[in-house]
Amino acid sequence: MANGPDASRKGEQTEKNVKCSFCGNDTFCEQCKAEPGKTASFEHMCHECHQRMGGVVPENVKDKTHICIPPEKLQENFERFMSEMTYRAFTELWEAEKKKLKEMSRQELAQSAFFEGASFMWHFVQRMQQPPAPPPESGSENPEPGSGKPASGKENQ
Repeated sequence: MANGPDASRKGEQTEKNVKCSFCGNDTFCEQCKAEPGKTASFEHMCHECHQRMGGVVPENVKDKTHICIPPEKLQENFERFMSEMTYRAFTELWEAEKKKLKEMSRQELAQSAFFEGASFMWHFVQRMQQPPAPPPESGSENPEPGSGKPASGKENQ
């Protein structure tokens, strides 16, 4: 029996524990592996369906759907995300600080780059730990408490 990356990859591919609710294909759900008793209470979306739908889960099943992303795809997505975020952060920094950066020594540049990267990641982690904000209710006549807007939705005239 061969040991190596191909053998472990085959093991990952054959371990399926749920069916995709959208296409019916067998897939693996990490969350349901951890809590097998809750499998029936969730819809499941395989990675292929998630990609085909543009990464959007239908609103009517969003709260009760597990997206089943294979570990190798998760790694690819993380690398793509980090590449995009690095590019975006560098572009913003370069535009804001171009003149100042050109005047710095190499050591100062390295220190500044390290600080900006660490600062960016710190703020990113803080944002990710916050619960998501509920979507605004359209057509609601009741303002958010403390929003300063009158109940009619019109500004004081």
